[in-house]
Amino acid sequence: MNRRRLTVWLGAAFAAALVAIPATAAGNGIQLTPVGRVPFPDRAFVLDLPHQVDASKLKLDVRENGVPVKNATVAPVGASGIRFGAILAIDSSLSMKGKSFAAALDAARAFVAKRAPSELVGVLTFNSTPRLIQPLTANSSELNKSLATAPRLAYGTHIFDALERALTALEANKVSAGSIVLLSDGADVGSKTTLKAAIDRATRDRVRIFTVGFRSNVYEALPLNKLASATGGSFTLATSTTRLATIYGELSGQLASEYLLQYRSSSKPGTDIQVTANIEGIGAGAAQYTSPTPAGLKPYHRSLASRFLLSSGSLLVMALLAAILVGGALLRFLRLLPNTTVVDRIGSFGATQAAAAEATEQRRIRAKAVRDPKSLVGKWFSKLEFDFDIGQITMTPQMFTLGMIAATILVTFILASIATPLFLLGLLTPVFCMSWVRRRVKKVRDAFADQLPETLQLLASALRSGHSLIGALKVVVESAPDPVRREFGQIVTDDQIGLPIEESARRAATRMKSRDMVQVALIAELQRTAGGNAADVLDVVVATVRERADVRRLAQTLTVQGRMARWILSILPLVLTLIMLLLLPTVTKPLFTNSIGQIALVFAALLVCAGSFWIRKIVEIEV
Repeated sequence: MNRRRLTVWLGAAFAAALVAIPATAAGNGIQLTPVGRVPFPDRAFVLDLPHQVDASKLKLDVRENGVPVKNATVAPVGASGIRFGAILAIDSSLSMKGKSFAAALDAARAFVAKRAPSELVGVLTFNSTPRLIQPLTANSSELNKSLATAPRLAYGTHIFDALERALTALEANKVSAGSIVLLSDGADVGSKTTLKAAIDRATRDRVRIFTVGFRSNVYEALPLNKLASATGGSFTLATSTTRLATIYGELSGQLASEYLLQYRSSSKPGTDIQVTANIEGIGAGAAQYTSPTPAGLKPYHRSLASRFLLSSGSLLVMALLAAILVGGALLRFLRLLPNTTVVDRIGSFGATQAAAAEATEQRRIRAKAVRDPKSLVGKWFSKLEFDFDIGQITMTPQMFTLGMIAATILVTFILASIATPLFLLGLLTPVFCMSWVRRRVKKVRDAFADQLPETLQLLASALRSGHSLIGALKVVVESAPDPVRREFGQIVTDDQIGLPIEESARRAATRMKSRDMVQVALIAELQRTAGGNAADVLDVVVATVRERADVRRLAQTLTVQGRMARWILSILPLVLTLIMLLLLPTVTKPLFTNSIGQIALVFAALLVCAGSFWIRKIVEIEV
């Protein structure tokens, strides 16, 4: 029996020597323990520093593979905002019966008393079965309540199974910096988990294991020492029951006074990194990790429609569209109603046809007076009404203006939701709307210019056959196509109400921007004032008009290359952008995601529009 006790004493002394050697060697160093649940490139390490250190005055030098790290900070772990805690794993086997287990509970209470206020602590007892008698909590009353009554002791010492259960509890509570303080007076007996598996999982979860050995006849120091040294913890031998409370108090103070080193790594994914930290006046430490590789999954982005519908501005746009629709329906309905007052409707029962016509004319004059042509708005609507009449656009100028404003707001909002600087392109919407109106007017005027030579030739033939000038105009109206029929028909109508033919012809020349119609007006005026053979004069005018038409066609032919170049140069940047988006998305992505790229994109679009405008001015030749 004495020989067995001697063997136990010698083994304990040897284990204590093993612990003392690395502690002495690392006397001038600091320990870096990686913190879990910190997404890369953010990095965090727990530092074991001396008590009552002013972190703001530390001179810190952190390097990754020899490259200095910028913006590294050190702060108390309790003030860092991360979840940190410890689980007290207490041996509750039959060998701990009596004063040993009572001393273990007292030591656990000492640990709870000195812990940090935000530190989570859990209590686990183990024999043949590990039991978590108190889940992780920061409530001191709950912890003391769980330690007030001694749990039932039983046979078995499943140390490694208890560690597996404690690691699961830390992971379930999402603890970033976790520790396990394990107390046992014997060797592991019957665990399903092996020593290597327990060390591997603790290393993977970045959990430190602090082991406390309580001397007994079956005590084994080597497994406890391996658990501590492999996970970054420490092993302590309790030589007596009174020593336990002191050991646990010191461990609690150490965990409560730890510091957190944080910084942002600039290393590439998948790189083996050696981290070194040197604190002037305290020491240096090192750690290793491999930077994680991205999963390759694309980040989730809402679709454009979802972003628009879920945005605060969608209600405004929807309300605006609804107002436009309702307003358009009301205007359409009001246009179908007769534009009369109550007095007009009552007076119509006794009024003659002449009086009714006079009342209608008075209403037209009043309506015209409402829209002052001298004001800017009046000039705008007058110009639009003039162009709409030429281009045969049935929409009213008021509805067109309202729709243009609504389209500008909608396009600007959609482009701004894609990229903020793109809203500038939305402000070009009125330009495109007015360009559409001008194109309709130009199409009518070009058609009139093409039809005019044949129309004047027909007018000359009608004059030779014996018709008067107004009679010849009626013949032309009956057989000519639009827009010539409409313009010459207006001349005939004006003649019926007493307006001179030459004045009506000059109005048609102004509407169609035709210098040839000015010559027709001169012929009509000469015919009315001096007489003569108008047919021969018309033949000369027709020849001049045909020659001018030939020159116009020649100019169109010679400038076709310039017009084609205009469209190619205008569309080519858009096509190239789409191709690069498909083939090189990583290269073109900054144009849409970076503010400088978005501004450059808008500037390029404005330059393309300006270039297209000037090319059109160069190639369009008026004849």
